[in-house]
Amino acid sequence: MAELFQCFPHLMSERLIIRKMTEDDIDSLSEITNNENVYRYIPLFLYKKSRGNLLAAIRNLGGSDFDKKKMIVAGIYLSAEPDRLIGLAEMFDYKKRTNQITIGYRINEAYWHRGIATETVALLIAYLCDDIGIQTIKAFVMPENKYSERVLMNNGFTKDKNMVQGKNWGGKEVVGLHVFNYKNGHLNLF
Repeated sequence: MAELFQCFPHLMSERLIIRKMTEDDIDSLSEITNNENVYRYIPLFLYKKSRGNLLAAIRNLGGSDFDKKKMIVAGIYLSAEPDRLIGLAEMFDYKKRTNQITIGYRINEAYWHRGIATETVALLIAYLCDDIGIQTIKAFVMPENKYSERVLMNNGFTKDKNMVQGKNWGGKEVVGLHVFNYKNGHLNLF
């Protein structure tokens, strides 16, 4: 098994590529981060940042944030348009001791309802469970975000009975969040 922060992931399916963003992605990233509909049900990470701040974020996300083992935020691209960023795939809050991580995603509104989020989550599960050996993947969803709930359920996540509080999701100070878990069925016998 590879270590999570050994090298920046480059994941592919027939339709999608998930990889490190480049400075050429600035305009596409700006389209995503300046869309209120994209941020209606998610944390305000990168929301309405200036072009300079987004360029710095691209550099940091693929550089120092990864090197410090803080988080992995990769770009999502269609194989047919490999140079056009259409979303972000996020892996963060890695807990090595309990072998769990949290995932998230945000997709350009022009690409909604095409199965891209579902396929992105499937790629993240395959990478995290099969390549890295993660045992538990978590995701948090505002109750109003039925599409994200469906994306997670379609990928084998289960919803906890208890909710947790989140801060600054969808521009709200405090919100209740559903917790979703994916348990890796593979046992690592070392």
